[in-house]
Amino acid sequence: MLGPPGRAVLESMMRYANFPIILKVLVLLLALGITSLAGAGYAAWQMSRIDDAYTGLVDGAQVAVLKIARAARFSVVVRAELQSALLATSEAEMRAAAGRREDAIAQYRQLMSEAAQAMPSQAAGIQRLRDLTHAAFVDACGGVVKAAGGADSGADARRLMASSCAPAIDASIAEALKFNEGLRVAVQDQRQGISDTTVSSITVTFAVIAGATLLVMFVAYWLVRDAIVKPLRRLMFSMDALGEGRLHEEVTGTERKDEVGAMARTLDVLRGHLADAEDMRVAQARREADERDQLAKRERLATSFIDRMTQLASGFASSAGEVADAARSLSATAEQTAQQANAVAAAAEQASANVQTVAASSEELATSVREITGQVSHSADVAEQAFREVEASSTRIGALSTAAADIGDVIGLIRGIADQTNLLALNATIEAARAGDAGRGFAVVASEVKQLAAQTARATADISGKVTEIQTATEGTVSSMSQIQRVVTDIKQISSSIAGAVEEQGAATGEIAQNCQQAATGTQQVTDNIGGVGQAAQMTGAASDQLLALSQDLSSQASELREVVETFVQDLAAA
Repeated sequence: MLGPPGRAVLESMMRYANFPIILKVLVLLLALGITSLAGAGYAAWQMSRIDDAYTGLVDGAQVAVLKIARAARFSVVVRAELQSALLATSEAEMRAAAGRREDAIAQYRQLMSEAAQAMPSQAAGIQRLRDLTHAAFVDACGGVVKAAGGADSGADARRLMASSCAPAIDASIAEALKFNEGLRVAVQDQRQGISDTTVSSITVTFAVIAGATLLVMFVAYWLVRDAIVKPLRRLMFSMDALGEGRLHEEVTGTERKDEVGAMARTLDVLRGHLADAEDMRVAQARREADERDQLAKRERLATSFIDRMTQLASGFASSAGEVADAARSLSATAEQTAQQANAVAAAAEQASANVQTVAASSEELATSVREITGQVSHSADVAEQAFREVEASSTRIGALSTAAADIGDVIGLIRGIADQTNLLALNATIEAARAGDAGRGFAVVASEVKQLAAQTARATADISGKVTEIQTATEGTVSSMSQIQRVVTDIKQISSSIAGAVEEQGAATGEIAQNCQQAATGTQQVTDNIGGVGQAAQMTGAASDQLLALSQDLSSQASELREVVETFVQDLAAA
């Protein structure tokens, strides 16, 4: 037995199998679209992260490095202005040098503040550089400034400059350069990390999208094969079976709720009608064979009866010769009586045979005609209903072909979208090339997007091939339906032929009625002759004694004849 996961998959497949065909294809296309959108969304998210990282690198670390380097240059300016103050020969030159020195110190502080704002993570290190430089400007170089302002302190100022101020400023500059070198290495590491992130993002994006696309393609192939192609092939096999006359084979797929299920149910109804018509045809042929056997049996009984009657007639002829010898003494009236009796016997025998044969044949033929008429009418109705079902199936197959054409249009639209995506990727590659090194990551992503667009186009081509298989199966179904339509037309023609035969049997029934009328006329003649025989019998009463012995012999033969006739009638009734 299936576990809960297996039952869930089976129920999902059953629900998918009951979807209309166009909805099945749209679900697969939606899955492919969702996969593409998910890959594009993931790529966009990674590109946004990389862009933020590059922005932080450009606007943060690089700006801080630039600001600190410029601040170090202003430290050099401060040192140079201190040297200018030591070399000044007038008060004006000293004030000018002091003004330039203060401006340089202010610029240094401004640049260091901007560096700390650009890179808050290194604010502590930048503040340490500011403190070190401030100590050099104030503590180490403050004595130089004071000594340079005295009248006789030039030598002291130069000594302080050489011993403490210049080394302190140089140390602060060296520390700034060392700090900048550390920032440069950190920036390089960060740039390498961003590059590694870009490569890994591209790899993951490509792997995820490729895997998801392959999974969707596999699922699409599996679902299209099991939910569309296989049911249509089974339906075609059922149609071929109907075309070959195998009317009792079960049609599969009638429980489905899609177009294939509707076609299967229609085909099953048609199969039932054709099977009923075939069963009725076989039953009718069997009844006709039974009737032919009965007629042959009756013909054999009639032949046997005629042979026996011929033998009895020979015996009657021999006895009649003896009766003729004895009757020669009779008068002319006896001769007239004999003639009338012979006429009555012949008419009565003929009338009896005609009436019995016609009565039996009329009853059986009337019953057969009524039954055949009902069967022919029912067969015509069944053939007409089958013809309408075939026309309805042809209409549904036409709708299926139209739906397949619409799916082809949708695939064309998706192919156009893939081409547009490819064009956009090409434009992105061109723009990335214009951006130089800063757009190198975008160029790689654009190249991958271009590859994904090509994969989408190939997947669309695969789906188009599946749609072509559906259209081919639909054309085969149309051919099978045409063959079934020809079979139904042949059944209608056969029903028309049977109707013509029924009309001919009706005409035969009319002829039998005429024979019955003629038999009634002969019976009336017998009645008239019997009246004359009665009169003649009165006149031949005197001669009856002479014929007594012969009458006994004739009576024995008549008894035997009666037994033969009764046996014949019983056998005929039993047949």
